[in-house]
Amino acid sequence: MALSIRQNRVRRISGDPVHGVVVQGPVDGLATGTPLYSVAVQGTIDGRTTCRPRDWRFGTWNVGTLTGKSLEVVEELQRRMVDVAALQEIRWKGESTKFVGAKGGRYKLWWKGDDSTGGVGVMVREELVEKVLEVRRRSNGVIVVVMVFGKVIVRAISGYAPQQSRKEEEKDRFYDDVSDEIGQAGLDEFVVLLGDLNGHVGADADGYEGVHGEWGYGIRNEEGRRVLELADAHSMVVGNTWFTREPARLITYRSGEHRSMIDYILVRAKHRKYVKNVKAIPGMLQHSMVVMDVTSKEMGRRKKDKSNVAEGKADDSLIRQEDVEDEMNETNLEEHPDVMEQHEEMQKHGGQPA
Repeated sequence: MALSIRQNRVRRISGDPVHGVVVQGPVDGLATGTPLYSVAVQGTIDGRTTCRPRDWRFGTWNVGTLTGKSLEVVEELQRRMVDVAALQEIRWKGESTKFVGAKGGRYKLWWKGDDSTGGVGVMVREELVEKVLEVRRRSNGVIVVVMVFGKVIVRAISGYAPQQSRKEEEKDRFYDDVSDEIGQAGLDEFVVLLGDLNGHVGADADGYEGVHGEWGYGIRNEEGRRVLELADAHSMVVGNTWFTREPARLITYRSGEHRSMIDYILVRAKHRKYVKNVKAIPGMLQHSMVVMDVTSKEMGRRKKDKSNVAEGKADDSLIRQEDVEDEMNETNLEEHPDVMEQHEEMQKHGGQPA
């Protein structure tokens, strides 16, 4: 078989991820030296192994607490192939950074918590840690990690909104912080808000067409309206509501007989076409993990020649060597001064391009 890698056993089942290994020999669609943590085996043709870029997967999860179960959380993130995970209600005090998990399958966690009842964090798969440009700890309910995927800057915001019974001042402060972080993003940044927003957006759009995709759950309340207002103000969409799903894939919170959707993933409306999937994954906790898959070829892809597109020569379903090298090459920030300079320049101008 043409696949030669630094690992004795690799499952070669269609769609399988291949973690922690590097191409040493010829593999259809991949260059020698390509890291395989973001690659899935596509199949075999005439005995040759073919690979394709794996989509980037973002997730959000209210874990209740990380105390005593951080390893379980990491194992579940690995099993679900999550690259970047926003965590809420971690209940760790202070703010710091640490690796969690066994070597070879670890995630790096950045967190902030003011007390033992809330707190937020972001976990990034170890292979992607070098892509992190900046971490911003806004509050007990908002933390932001800015990364570079290919040539695209990604701003991942983990948010934990105050519960319905909390004071309006707290809610206002949370939404002001989130709104400010979204507003600081450059026009071309891929902005994603992931979190437990403690609101019900309702089953139907009902006045928020273009923001709500008509596939929600439950009855809208005031907190859900605030979620929709935030999205509308920043030209974003509530990703959970844009895919036809059975209730089990819409419900994100279960308590006894109570069911609701309160954990969300929001992206800019102009980027919705790159989102392939958003769904809840019922699991061991009251809150379900919610995941979003983004087409990896769109994260840093180069613009195609318009004449080729017009002639029908550009085919996104085909894996070209140059596309894979662009997308899958391990990102050394020193090799991308244009991206670094763009990010630094935006920070000087309040997050907006100069």
